[in-house]
Amino acid sequence: MKIKTELNSRTVPTRMAIGNGILDELEKKELADIRVTDVIQNAKVSRMSFYRYYENLYDALCDYLDIVVTGYMIEGGELNDPGVFMRPEHIEFSLNYFDRYARYFLILNRSGLYTILIDAVNEYMMKNILPQKKLHMYELYAYAGGLLNAFLKWEEDGKRESAHNVALMIYRLFSHTESISSEEI
Repeated sequence: MKIKTELNSRTVPTRMAIGNGILDELEKKELADIRVTDVIQNAKVSRMSFYRYYENLYDALCDYLDIVVTGYMIEGGELNDPGVFMRPEHIEFSLNYFDRYARYFLILNRSGLYTILIDAVNEYMMKNILPQKKLHMYELYAYAGGLLNAFLKWEEDGKRESAHNVALMIYRLFSHTESISSEEI
């Protein structure tokens, strides 16, 4: 999935409506059983609009996440300072930001589409954080997966802990002063 950095596009509402139409259908049936006709009726868009943007429903779900992640990068300041990603306040921001889209994350996870989520998180880290050379690739994969899994569990459990407390737990788990070089392992 490619992460775009433009949200000012006039196409975003249509693309989000299509994504929400798919989510409505995923609450009732498996992705393989969903027809584009059902999605466009829910989204109130034309078939031509759907196929202008997507070849299939999977692409639309990936694009939905692409839009969400782009907003995250802009609001969270990561476009200007990728180094903020592992600070406790940014972890808390991440939990609260993605909570706005909890329905998307939870439905995909329940529908066996976790790979869309983890692939996007991994790609984001490799493209935006790894070039900063803050952490080793394996540390980033562990952090990205841990953050995604903690977020999903927090949502599934009804957010019994505050975002602040969960952020501090994640921060303590992954904070360290120095990476271990591959030669030391």
